Amino acid sequence: MTSPVPVQLILTRQDTTWTLQGDLIGQSPQTADPSVGVVLPAGSLVVEHPGRDTAELYRHGWTSWSPTSWWSQERRPWRVWENPERTATAEDPATDRYDRHRSYLLTAVELPESPDAPGEVEYLLVGSLGGRSGVLDVLPGRIEATTLGRAAGDYGEVVEGADAEAGIDWWIGVGPELEVFARWTRALANSVGLSVEAQAQREDPGPVWSSWYSWFEEITAERIEAEILPAAANGYGVVQIDDGWQRAVGDWRPNGDFPEGMAVLAEQIHDAGMEAGLWLAPFIVSAQSPLVRERPQLLVHTESGEPAVAGYNWAAPYYALDCTHPEALAYIRQLIERVTGWGYGYLKLDFLNAAAIRGVRHRRLDREAAYRLGLEAIREAAPNAYLMASGAVIAPSLGVVDGMRVGPDTAPYWDNTERRRDPSGPGMRNALRAAVARYWLSGIVDTDPDVAFTRSRGSLLSPEACAITHDLALVTGVVGCSDPDAWLTDAERRQVRDLCIRALAKPKVWRTGRYCFEVDGRGIDFEPWINPRSRVSDRILAK
Repeated sequence: MTSPVPVQLILTRQDTTWTLQGDLIGQSPQTADPSVGVVLPAGSLVVEHPGRDTAELYRHGWTSWSPTSWWSQERRPWRVWENPERTATAEDPATDRYDRHRSYLLTAVELPESPDAPGEVEYLLVGSLGGRSGVLDVLPGRIEATTLGRAAGDYGEVVEGADAEAGIDWWIGVGPELEVFARWTRALANSVGLSVEAQAQREDPGPVWSSWYSWFEEITAERIEAEILPAAANGYGVVQIDDGWQRAVGDWRPNGDFPEGMAVLAEQIHDAGMEAGLWLAPFIVSAQSPLVRERPQLLVHTESGEPAVAGYNWAAPYYALDCTHPEALAYIRQLIERVTGWGYGYLKLDFLNAAAIRGVRHRRLDREAAYRLGLEAIREAAPNAYLMASGAVIAPSLGVVDGMRVGPDTAPYWDNTERRRDPSGPGMRNALRAAVARYWLSGIVDTDPDVAFTRSRGSLLSPEACAITHDLALVTGVVGCSDPDAWLTDAERRQVRDLCIRALAKPKVWRTGRYCFEVDGRGIDFEPWINPRSRVSDRILAK
């Protein structure tokens, strides 16, 4: 068991050389070189640094949907404000703080320039390794880091396995922004048993057509059938059926709009030369699910014995499966075996973070460890399926899933002023901002920025904004679209086909700056779209 007293570290600079000093560095004298990265096991730590109180910081969210961005210490924290239901869905209510800049897994802070190297900006990066989400607070002149359990006030609770009191490995590095993030990515990948080389060899499912951003829940077998041959002609590799096919969330049987079942559609998709994809939310159940009535013991509960609310969607709360319960894990395996048996080899797994909510479980297991048990059960049941994780808890998903959503939902509009002070809300600007800020993750997992748009029908995006969504897809290497072929003009259809062709050709992508990239030698700058000097769009489109 580690000491509850945080390890104290001090970052200092002599000329252009940085030195980390403090306790438990594992060296004698007690100093280390952060320019190559320092790994330190500890329950909590404090790193004092000479950065200005006004310096910018990197805020990384806990889940796919959690706000992630570069931000300023002078501003109010980058988080969801005054929307408790959205906080419950997109953040971690057990550790969310309004009074400090709180980040998960990693944070970075701008350091002052050296008089001996003017113009060279360096950053202090602190992150947790091993697939566990450290909680990091950026305060004036210091970064405070601790485990998720301690941040939630669980210190002292006896749990199995990854004890809330146990230490984790922290990585501390200093350097220019792109360099220090690259070193951090390698360290994180190694800590979860991955490598950049292994990621490069992962099989690519190809461009994905999804039903969501056109039909939403109003899908039918006929609408999916009508899309199959055009999707093949347009160059897609996957046709993915999204939310709306099931009887209820937690009742994963086809509803009346799919009278012949789901296997028939999968076969038609395969016959057209594509993979069949299916949306699932395997860790959550709605109140309408028979499981809530018939097997409530499989749910995460509150201390008072009620099912714990895991979040809100579909105009109602939903509940979480307890992935430490053997029967819940058996239920998950059976579900995944059933849908892959129908012929679906691409699974979009949504609302996954529910499995990591705070609550009472069958086993007193660290909640991220409980979450990972659920993911591992899915992987065991579908060893050859492509797993795209959405609403995922980032750290414990690494090494299990193939791809992860890295931002909020896109939408056929740029921003939504009704979701003021909610950077987790659907909209292209929010999705773009988070996807670019999480680009470093693409070194160890496929990073999904959500769908690109081309259509003018049913969309408020300008052609220029649509072009930016195409650029983002090519930069991340994960191309998804949701435009029905019948909604496209001939010119728009050619744009879709060109995007799919370019994606399959694997363009060479080079990052040249925080917001800047080159794709096959063509420069792309996302910064004017993320931080526009004038309004890009002022309309609202409500789903």
